[in-house]
Amino acid sequence: MTRVLQFRYIWCVFLWFPVEAGALQCATDPLAVFTELGGDPNDKEVHVRADNSEGDYLRADFSGSVEMHQGDKHLFAPELTYRHEEGKADLNRGGVISSPQAAIEGIKGHYDSGAQTASFEEAEYYMRGKQQAAVGSAKNARFDRKNNRDDFESVTWTTCPRLHPAWHIKAHTLMLDHNRERGIARDMTLRIGKIPVFYLPYFSFPISSARQSGFLIPSMGSSEERGFEVSIPYYWNIAPNQDATFTFRPMTKRGLMADAEYRFLGEKQEGTLYGALLANDRKRPHHPRWSWRGTHQYHFNDQWHTDLLHQQVSDVDYVKDLTTDFRLYDEWYLERHFTLYGNTDYGNLMLRAQGYQRIDPVVSEADKPYSRAPQLTYNHSIKNGNWRYDVSAEAVHFHKDELGGANRVSGDISAAYRLDAAYGYIEPQISANYAHYDYSTRKDKLRGKHHDRFLPTFSLDSKLTFERGFDWQGEDWTQTLEPRLYYLYTPYKDQSEIPDFDTDERSLSWNWLFARNRFVGEDRIGDANQLTTSVSSSFYRNHDGQEKLRLSLGQIQYFKNRRVQLGDKATEKQGRSVLVSEGLYQIDQHWRLYGLTYWDTQKHRNERDVISLDYHLDRDRFINLAHHYNRRDYNQTTLAATWRINPQWRLFYRSDYSHRHHRLFNHVSGVEYNDCCWAWRLAGKHWRDRPGDDQKHSAIYLEFVLKGLGNMGSRSGRMLQKEIHGFTPLSEENTF
Repeated sequence: MTRVLQFRYIWCVFLWFPVEAGALQCATDPLAVFTELGGDPNDKEVHVRADNSEGDYLRADFSGSVEMHQGDKHLFAPELTYRHEEGKADLNRGGVISSPQAAIEGIKGHYDSGAQTASFEEAEYYMRGKQQAAVGSAKNARFDRKNNRDDFESVTWTTCPRLHPAWHIKAHTLMLDHNRERGIARDMTLRIGKIPVFYLPYFSFPISSARQSGFLIPSMGSSEERGFEVSIPYYWNIAPNQDATFTFRPMTKRGLMADAEYRFLGEKQEGTLYGALLANDRKRPHHPRWSWRGTHQYHFNDQWHTDLLHQQVSDVDYVKDLTTDFRLYDEWYLERHFTLYGNTDYGNLMLRAQGYQRIDPVVSEADKPYSRAPQLTYNHSIKNGNWRYDVSAEAVHFHKDELGGANRVSGDISAAYRLDAAYGYIEPQISANYAHYDYSTRKDKLRGKHHDRFLPTFSLDSKLTFERGFDWQGEDWTQTLEPRLYYLYTPYKDQSEIPDFDTDERSLSWNWLFARNRFVGEDRIGDANQLTTSVSSSFYRNHDGQEKLRLSLGQIQYFKNRRVQLGDKATEKQGRSVLVSEGLYQIDQHWRLYGLTYWDTQKHRNERDVISLDYHLDRDRFINLAHHYNRRDYNQTTLAATWRINPQWRLFYRSDYSHRHHRLFNHVSGVEYNDCCWAWRLAGKHWRDRPGDDQKHSAIYLEFVLKGLGNMGSRSGRMLQKEIHGFTPLSEENTF
């Protein structure tokens, strides 16, 4: 009861939040309006308007609401002195000088039209950036538009609102180089609010979102395995198509880890190189921990390309202890491969070498999948009128250290003839499958043996489509009814002596009812003499074509026992398969209900189901409640949500509850704040590797970005993308 109330409470909390989140509105600085006055930059004439003026050919003095402009440069002051020959103006009682790029206000100012410089004492300034505007104050400020450089003394700098900045830099000097899009501060203190956070004698930072070398914003986290940790990244912008990131990662329970990643992008190729080293693990003294990963893709042309992935870790516990930023084959193995793809007019080719490394101590090395090196596949389909011909072939060498190697050559050829009509179709298809196995290099009793297998398959697929129109609640609707029959026949052939190299039973799904083989992989061709009967019905609203409701029901009738099995599994003798039912109900434009169940009609019990209720308002406001059940494996309920409360605040949540073990085994929650000048995200995860495990793990992530100083990390973002389907990261997040 406690867990039910907890889910209900969380559900109500999300629905309580207002549905009008709105867009992020940024306050406009008072000086910003002066950068929008316009003007022709090629106009060199000086234009002045004032209440009073006096002077001669060398000098003119203006007073009383003075407005002066030259091209797109504008000056506003109570008094102004202009020297004609020098092209210089003095604002002795202060004022405002502006251009389309910046505006500056102070108590005493100077403007040089020839040198294109402006300076002020006791200044307040506003600078319009490509992506982010910056504001601040300075004892002395000088803008040099000819060299595109700004210099400040005793300065503050921030991208937040001027009066109450969430953060700001306070420095003795600050130089902004707009050509390099980089700022350099000396004797710099970073303050959050009014609190000094850290001091640096020298600090170089990007002043735009363009890629710039320099330190990025650190991220922090805590976990049981690693303790408190900080990631301090340094970004190196090597070239427009190359960069590298070096990260120092001190961990209280493990020590100091250093990692680096290099990325490159060319016209035809792209790739990454990554390496990490923990020289002295405090929990494993004298055992260096390391990992590396390399990726590369090369496109020869539109038809041919390669894909390389190689990754390796120092030990079987590395991923669990230190990181999950790897491409996993599943929860237990790292994959590595090199693949050549060819997509030609004469068929599709693939040449691949593939292997695995075990990364979970729970599984044994013997359970690791076979490596495949090399593997060559070919597929081609030809259509000629109502005829369709399909050809597929494969040649592969398997290897496993304790069992040795084996070769398999297989091929499948089929011909189908399809008769289509407005009310349905009928399609007979016949195919032949051949496989040859060579066990010359095996290390067991199969060594030196050969196996050959040839099996034909016949299928007949047919479907009818009926439609009727009707009126419901004043609207016109169309209902379809689609009965379908699919007959499949494959004779029996004993395959028990053939090892299982890469074959498994096909997962249950709606399409499973119409599969030509109940196995995935070439090591088993299932014997079949069966008929699938199904019916589907859909309801469409005529005025917009929306499918409001779809219901489907299907089952396989077996006319013979299924004798071909994997391993020691006994012959399947039941006369009918599970009854598969699928339903989709689009409640309204936001609510959607989906269900898929597998009911054993002979034992009168549910074998598996998926039930999902979705509420989707927009990409930042959605809720998913789902139940997943497998009688032999799991029975769990998942609640996941992302909800934007307002333009600044966003919440994240996921809980997985096991009804079999009566416990939460995975819990994720997070909060994110994002405004015009900074953002931060706090996310935590509490989980068990498996619902039945007693050992629990916890981790917490804190990441932030000071907009205008660099982008934020993405460790919490990657975690949330994995846990919450549909999560969208911030635009400032970079994956390095």
